Amino acid sequence: MSGTDLPRTPQALVAQLRETVQGALQLRQSRMRASLPPGFDYGIESQRKGKQISSKIARSDRELARLFVEMFQGTGLVPTVCFCTVEDTSAASRLWGDIEARLVALDPAAAAGGTRAVKPANPTRAKSRAGGGGGFGAAPALSGGSTWKPASAVPDSAEVVFVVAPGQSQCDAVQKFCTEHGLDRLVVLLNARCLEEPPPEDADEASTQLARATGTGTAAPKARAYFDTEFKDVYAFLTDPAGKTQDPAVLIKRGVDEPWSLVSKPKVGPPRQLLQSADRPTIAAMRAAVQAKQQEGLLDALGGVFGR
Repeated sequence: MSGTDLPRTPQALVAQLRETVQGALQLRQSRMRASLPPGFDYGIESQRKGKQISSKIARSDRELARLFVEMFQGTGLVPTVCFCTVEDTSAASRLWGDIEARLVALDPAAAAGGTRAVKPANPTRAKSRAGGGGGFGAAPALSGGSTWKPASAVPDSAEVVFVVAPGQSQCDAVQKFCTEHGLDRLVVLLNARCLEEPPPEDADEASTQLARATGTGTAAPKARAYFDTEFKDVYAFLTDPAGKTQDPAVLIKRGVDEPWSLVSKPKVGPPRQLLQSADRPTIAAMRAAVQAKQQEGLLDALGGVFGR
């Protein structure tokens, strides 16, 4: 697959994502990260106009989690999906129906503080699916099966774990789970933006606001170092990774051992590779690559004018 082979539709992106994840599983990779754009529309949930950006981001993250859950349907393995709040967990329960997954509100701070529980949309169905002790499609042993309560840790019984848009406290809980249970448990971080590089001080206002809404770069350096070492980026498709540019740029990675590529898509012509790196490039490196390509284009234009 070429480094400049950009998916043209959400369906093509999802197909690439599934193929890449399956390849990583065949390599027995049990610590993965997947990163997609905030608010990306996968076409799973219906959208309403006028929604706040925070709601669009939550919907997109939930859709990505569902795509991963669907990869395991029929395998006999029931994924544990960890959301950051009881509200996000309740929303997924309401929208996902009878899909086989165990949902957990992984919120250690709220669990310690006794934050109120949130009732799911259909208490009767939640109770029947809980089965008295957790299991297929339900959080484990909730209060009478009628409420979602925040959990302080990833369930010890979890074999396949998807952690959706984690913050610092979720990362701490995941690190503890990974340390205690070893590499025979599959753990996937979905849109772990807190572990990414924060925007530079001179970032444009739109980038700064988006970073604030997604918690980008808010994890402690120690947590970033752990996850950068222990987890592998298996798929990334990130738009405008260096801020807004003249030609839209995308940072992509497809596969455990594949390089990172920064690709621009001019209005006319095929995509152009601006940068390739074994490690995820910094924002400064991507900016420099974009500027170098723009300068090269200017020189080519001048050469064409004076060469006539």
